[in-house]
Amino acid sequence: MAIKYTDVSAARLSEVLSADMQLALADRFSLWGSPAIHYAGDAGARGSTTIKVPIPSLNGVNRMAAIAENASTAATALTLTSATVTIARQALQRDATDLLNLTDSVGINTQAFITDMVGAAAMRFQEMLVNITDGFTATVGTTTVDMSVDDWFSADFTLTQASAPGAAARIACLYPVQVTDLRNSIRAEAGAFQYRTDVMGWLEAAGQGPQGSFLGVPILSSSLVPTANAGADSAGAMWAYGAVTYADGTPSAVRGAGDVVFPAGSKLYVELERDAGGALTKIVGNYFVGVSILQQGLGVSIITDR
Repeated sequence: MAIKYTDVSAARLSEVLSADMQLALADRFSLWGSPAIHYAGDAGARGSTTIKVPIPSLNGVNRMAAIAENASTAATALTLTSATVTIARQALQRDATDLLNLTDSVGINTQAFITDMVGAAAMRFQEMLVNITDGFTATVGTTTVDMSVDDWFSADFTLTQASAPGAAARIACLYPVQVTDLRNSIRAEAGAFQYRTDVMGWLEAAGQGPQGSFLGVPILSSSLVPTANAGADSAGAMWAYGAVTYADGTPSAVRGAGDVVFPAGSKLYVELERDAGGALTKIVGNYFVGVSILQQGLGVSIITDR
């Protein structure tokens, strides 16, 4: 008599865990370390959590004037403003039991939680950034109305009229719905837009993060772009280099700590703490960073329907 699969079910697992682990759906794009954002420096060992960035009226802000022959000039005062950025602790903790680690077969363990801290820091930076760029004094768009090509040009014109650097030094970060609404608006455009190959290429872009560029300005899609007007709208933004700044702090050896990991290429550290009574390991990631508006005139918030 044949022995069937069902005959030995008591000796088999009802389910087998796949070795191919799929990450949960999430937006994992961040402008962490992007050259589009001014870096104010490292606050480590400088005696303060706040860095002040001077903004002097130099390199052509004050112009020469015609002076008559044998006449004396008068001194022109230097105009000096500044912006500040303050670093603060950002952290994430995981608790991994010894039983979790010893039975792991797919990589969900203490080492995975350590590695994950880099992504957690990057996404926290992105969240802090978009919660700053939604606060530019200049705004374009209409509440509860889909983003359109007109809104894009309004943002572009605002920066141009403020003497901001051109497209090559600009960047736009929009909520995914704003990105798709803008694409939909472009589809209805006629005239010159119909024949621009760069516009057609941008319409073909998709996915997270970089969406290519539109009329020379790179566009980033981020689901972390905050809401505006009681959740009715999204507060995306377009800005030029110098509109936003950030500062951070390089970690040093932690005295009295147990095992501390400093992920290469980052400014964070991960500390491991044992809880013998609970037979578990606490994994704590720490990152000290701050983001702030540097020059208001170099940015514009784009407030349109979410």
